[in-house]
Amino acid sequence: MSGLSFTSASAAVQSAGSPSFLGCTHALRSRVQGQRRATQLRVVSERVLIANTKGGGHAFIGLHLAEQLLQAGHEVTILNDGDEGKQTKKAPYNQYASLKEKGVQIVWGDPSQPEVLPSTDFDVVVDNNGKTLEVCKPLIDAFKGKVQHYMFVSSAGAYNANSVEPMHVEGDPRKSSAGHVAVEQYLASEGLPFTIFQPLYIYGPHTGKDCEQWFIDRVIRDRPVPIPTPGMQLVTLTHVEDVASMIAAVPGNQKAIGQTYNICSDRQVTFDGMTRLTASALGKTPQIHHYDPKAVGLGKGEGFPFRTVHFFASSDKAKRELGWQPKHSPAADIGSLVEAYKQSGRDKADIDFSVDDKILSASK
Repeated sequence: MSGLSFTSASAAVQSAGSPSFLGCTHALRSRVQGQRRATQLRVVSERVLIANTKGGGHAFIGLHLAEQLLQAGHEVTILNDGDEGKQTKKAPYNQYASLKEKGVQIVWGDPSQPEVLPSTDFDVVVDNNGKTLEVCKPLIDAFKGKVQHYMFVSSAGAYNANSVEPMHVEGDPRKSSAGHVAVEQYLASEGLPFTIFQPLYIYGPHTGKDCEQWFIDRVIRDRPVPIPTPGMQLVTLTHVEDVASMIAAVPGNQKAIGQTYNICSDRQVTFDGMTRLTASALGKTPQIHHYDPKAVGLGKGEGFPFRTVHFFASSDKAKRELGWQPKHSPAADIGSLVEAYKQSGRDKADIDFSVDDKILSASK
């Protein structure tokens, strides 16, 4: 038998019908409806132009950003630098056909040339193309006073290296010689409603530049992996979907105007650690070979494709102000990265290891 007596049940029914109860219920219903209306008001369709680069580690940001902006209900146009016939034969541009099917407009031409700019009016511009003021200034000037938000994808590489406190935080000293910094300063001086993003190393599908592939190339072939000593340097590797999700969260967010955000995973990995993660995913024993880059005598750009010092940053500001959270980490993704590598057929490709051999020979 129920523990609620007839008397108490009747009192409960009477209480539910009382003015005070009904008043509370009405207030709660009004609050919920108000929250729903606020949520609906925040979902505003913006017309977004992505100026995208024709190569490098940022090239696939445009592809993934367009996907996420579409999912958020925005209208998207990509203005991509380069020749369409050549670019669409390789990643990430060979994926643009799928974007077109979803309604993205693709325009080819140099974003620094005003005559190639689409005649459409835009609410938001995302400059993921330029690295210097010479390249970026024409696009900035073309949209000055015409857009609600101008976003610039800069680089955390413009931070001054700090051997005492190596984790980069927004506001840390930047290299005055870096082209990105001149662009950032120009945006501020011209009074544009800007937001600046500073990615580090990026990995993930349809990349145009090696990241995790460098480690897999060597481990999967049972080759020694030449790592600059000591191998314990901390680095942030961030999935491109996390990079895109932060940028996609900003259109329509007035609080982000005038702000700078590091885009990076909240987990770091060492170079030795990345090698071990790769080996574990392949069921192999890693062969790590430490060497002193200065002693080997390599030319500029030869050998290890990453900085040989700590290179990581804090993304706490974006978490706090944008409500952004990364969903990926190299440790969680390494299995799928290895599988994607195999599916691409790269495990059967002829890779040039001549610089590796030079390092191994010089540092025995």
